[in-house]
Amino acid sequence: MALFFQKHKLEKYLLRVSILFILLLSLPLQPEFYKTLFTISWQYFIVDVFKLVTFLPHYFGEQNSIQDWLLILIIALAGAAIWLKRDNTDSDVREQLYYYYLRIFVRFKLAAILFVAGFLKLFPIFVPELSLSHLNTAYGYFADWKHLLLSLSAAPAYLVFLGIVEIVAALLLLFRKTAFLSVIFVIPFYGNAFLADLAYQGPTYFVSIYIILLTLPILLYDVQRLGSLIVSLKETLPASWKLDWKTVRWSKWRIALKVGFVFVFVVLVAVRSYSLYQHPDRSLHYPNQAGLPAIEGKYLVDTFIVNGDTLAFSPTDSVRWKDLVFERWNTISVRKVNTVFKDIAPAAFLEREDQQRDYEFTQTGDRLYYRYTISGDTIALRNPNKNYPNDTYRFKVERPDSLHVNLVGVNARGNTVKASLSKVDKKYLLYEVKKIGRRGLGYKL
Repeated sequence: MALFFQKHKLEKYLLRVSILFILLLSLPLQPEFYKTLFTISWQYFIVDVFKLVTFLPHYFGEQNSIQDWLLILIIALAGAAIWLKRDNTDSDVREQLYYYYLRIFVRFKLAAILFVAGFLKLFPIFVPELSLSHLNTAYGYFADWKHLLLSLSAAPAYLVFLGIVEIVAALLLLFRKTAFLSVIFVIPFYGNAFLADLAYQGPTYFVSIYIILLTLPILLYDVQRLGSLIVSLKETLPASWKLDWKTVRWSKWRIALKVGFVFVFVVLVAVRSYSLYQHPDRSLHYPNQAGLPAIEGKYLVDTFIVNGDTLAFSPTDSVRWKDLVFERWNTISVRKVNTVFKDIAPAAFLEREDQQRDYEFTQTGDRLYYRYTISGDTIALRNPNKNYPNDTYRFKVERPDSLHVNLVGVNARGNTVKASLSKVDKKYLLYEVKKIGRRGLGYKL
């Protein structure tokens, strides 16, 4: 009898630890979370909602870390002990109720994450198309995490498939009777995402762990019955305990809350994701400010003059530009030797403001990226890479014809720089495939 009492008390303690641990991870106390929550706008709706549903507290740095998890675990362990000591009732009904509410919370929290991530992949905007600069960068100049993202960019059909899996799993979570079936899909799905993050040194593996953590209350509730059915081949009855909603004060809000959840995370997220997909110029990763008109493309640097000295082409010259790419937005990338890339993966995968978006140059070498502003026939270039804090230029742009561009101006040190550029007539297989399809080019699946 004493052993049974101790075991029962341990189960009650672990249940309270689980509740506090999951709540502290899911409802952080940091003002950053609530600032985003109370400043949501339709223009940045997807960015804001994605940040909110994947937000994890980070008290020891810019990103969530093992120290944060340990701190929250210690708080949960201590809080559960106090909670259990003050809770003098020995009612199994109350324990069932606590566990039931926990499963409701993790079901809808998990569904929110899966709906947002799923629609971002269903309408493949989770990662952007490869830019011209990326297509003109050798494969070995990308860091591991960037390799994974660029591979997803090049395979939008696979991205759509991943989105369908997530949306189906999210829909199953909306119903108590199908929630267990959902986590059977989610655990290996995000277990694979966690391993990919580790293998490619990505920054989001704690989000994958958190998602798997949310599945555990649902999994553990029915896993013993699953084992009895599949392993022992015994006749197994479903769980018999059921909450009588008539005894719950807030039950009248139950349907309204579920409808509101579906409206936000299904209707609004789907509509906004589709609208972004229909307007690729409204990228979530690249700047949305338009670049110079009719200039997009790759250009060879025919002549490069610094302070009146013409620098001949040399594969080892760290000053002379090799080639230059104009994107359709306000980015210029210059290929040079000995460039230092931003090797730290971004803390926030999606950013609101153009100046905060670093996807195109983060973990990418061989090229320097410049954002520019236009004033008449003059452009001002600024390198957003923190490794080049004073790398700026100001150029007058001369365009004698559609194939040539001349840049005349000065850099941050006051040195005069002149560059004569000629456009390369280059075709990109990914773009050609998009125009007429794989079969049109003679490829078969």
